[in-house]
Amino acid sequence: MASNPISEGYPPDSPDSPSFTPEHRDGTRISRVCDSCIRKKAKCDQSRPTCSRCSANGYSCVYSLTRRKPGPQRGFRRGTSQPLTHLPRSFPHQSPPESQESSTPQSHAASATLLSCGHGITDGPSPASNHESFQRTPGRAGLSDRLEILPWEEAYLLERYFEDIHDAISITHKARFYASLELSRISRDLTVSLILVTAKLTNFSFVSDNINIDAHIDELLSLRSFEEDMLGESLSLDQLRKACLLAFYEFHQFPGRSAWIRIGKITRVAYWMGLDRLDDSRITSSLAEKGDIEDWRLVWWCVYLLDSYTNLSAGTPYLVDEGLVTTALVQEQQSGSISGNVPTDGEKLFLPSEPDRLHKLALTAVCHSPQIPIFNLHIITTTAMRQAGRLLLLYTRRPRADITSSIYDIERNLSSLRLALPTNYLNPMRNSFADETRYEHHGRLVTLLHLSMIRLLVSFLRCASQDEGDEWLLSSQQNLETCQDIASISEQWHSTSVLSVDPAISLIIFTALVFLDVQAKSAVINAGQFQSKVDYCENVLLLHLEQFAKVWTIPRLLILSYKSIHASLMAPLSYHDIQLILSRFEAPLHPRWLEFLASPTLE
Repeated sequence: MASNPISEGYPPDSPDSPSFTPEHRDGTRISRVCDSCIRKKAKCDQSRPTCSRCSANGYSCVYSLTRRKPGPQRGFRRGTSQPLTHLPRSFPHQSPPESQESSTPQSHAASATLLSCGHGITDGPSPASNHESFQRTPGRAGLSDRLEILPWEEAYLLERYFEDIHDAISITHKARFYASLELSRISRDLTVSLILVTAKLTNFSFVSDNINIDAHIDELLSLRSFEEDMLGESLSLDQLRKACLLAFYEFHQFPGRSAWIRIGKITRVAYWMGLDRLDDSRITSSLAEKGDIEDWRLVWWCVYLLDSYTNLSAGTPYLVDEGLVTTALVQEQQSGSISGNVPTDGEKLFLPSEPDRLHKLALTAVCHSPQIPIFNLHIITTTAMRQAGRLLLLYTRRPRADITSSIYDIERNLSSLRLALPTNYLNPMRNSFADETRYEHHGRLVTLLHLSMIRLLVSFLRCASQDEGDEWLLSSQQNLETCQDIASISEQWHSTSVLSVDPAISLIIFTALVFLDVQAKSAVINAGQFQSKVDYCENVLLLHLEQFAKVWTIPRLLILSYKSIHASLMAPLSYHDIQLILSRFEAPLHPRWLEFLASPTLE
């Protein structure tokens, strides 16, 4: 009979052993229900060493070291909030501005300056920067043990996560998650993190007054909690999943240096574990003992996406070198989504070592999948966008460098990639004849925004590096045209998809909004002929940002930054004015760029 991997490594009588049966001091056995039956609300026959239900599933009973009766803790009074009493009940940064329309340019400037400070955009210290706030006292139970979440609340919020948020941050496969949850093989810390983040984003209210969502999430984001999870000798799959989820949440809700550093540490840990070369047999054999390889693969690509847009938005070098990644793309599911049940059989697909072969990967991915492989195309278009971001980084560091040949290379690669995509793929409208679902449509729109961002950065680089003349005018026209193309994509957006799409696309929308405003005020362009079209595009992009601003902090403050420069820049702008503005752009969230937007001066 094979050994049980859950109970290996423990002495039979160790309190840490899953099969350990508690005893009274007189040696008699305690009649006690195992943790699995408690979690499932199932009747336990309390057989020793393993109850019948656990035995039927092939694993040993698990008992918590602390025994707690159902119901509130002793001394608890309804109407009071016990945990984390040192934190304020509400946080100023959790509430959207009362009236964005009535705010003054001075308030826009102040908010934009706050955004660019590098410490996050909260009104107080970032949760992760408060090192001493969450020092655990001896004997204090963990957060997952203190929360009194009802079974129906847990079931409802987990379903809401997979229904509404999973596609924005896909850290696990839905079917495998529920199968592992049924067998009590999912970390309680991960489950609680999913529940709290989902509750916050969906404005869910718990029955218990003892649950302060804001305070509990801040505790999860604390530096001490992060270090406890990430700096241990052996990192579990669920710990890395939890870290990715919280990094995603912190970046969009508390952007700044702390979130950037957190994602950098997670990326380095993923490298240290070998997730960038999962298809190496030496790595596979060591990680297979800690979880399914396909689960590790999915987490790696989540880390890859986090590394991509955090560094592109901040104007910093990527930690991941995509040319050296030897982890295959995610196996597509029969449903066309990574939330399905059974992966299709087929050859493994890898990122090419050379960027000019990326279109071949896209063509192969489409041909080998029964449906459009949304997640893998997301990886492919993100990789193409990374190349444009890398050239932008080079130009901002060496503005006198000749980047003409590099721009041509990116343009050729982009053209090849666009032509490798399926017929009608570039049409932003939903393909109803092909029965395209809302998930598939908005997933496709995200990739279209990625491709448009490449064109936007290329046209920016051309404008910023050219002298006044016909070529510069042509590049300005391309820049304006791309901004309008992005607006045409935003036109097709459905407001119900705000949670199910990675809010990082708000950075693309914001960049297009600012460049559109600058180009439309150019003295060499007769904007009067199409001013109504420009106004319409600006309105569409702004409304799209406001959709995300209802949930996330980044788009809220990006809106204030845009309104600041929109009110400050007066038409007409000369060639030198525009070149001065473009010279300040380093990245969408770069502190110096945001500081300039807060109080732009053309001197």
